[in-house]
Amino acid sequence: STAISDAGLTKQTLYEVERSNFNRDTYDRAIDSMDAVNFEIQGLIHQAWGRL
Repeated sequence: STAISDAGLTKQTLYEVERSNFNRDTYDRAIDSMDAVNFEIQGLIHQAWGRL
């Protein structure tokens, strides 16, 4: 997304940049997408470890 790209230009992650530096809707959608991916990865790790 544009928000992720713009954060990368400042050498920061999306979680490190200030929300006020972006269009709020774009930022919120990007955070929602990143959170969904991260939670899915976390679930896969817990499953592999047998910690459902």
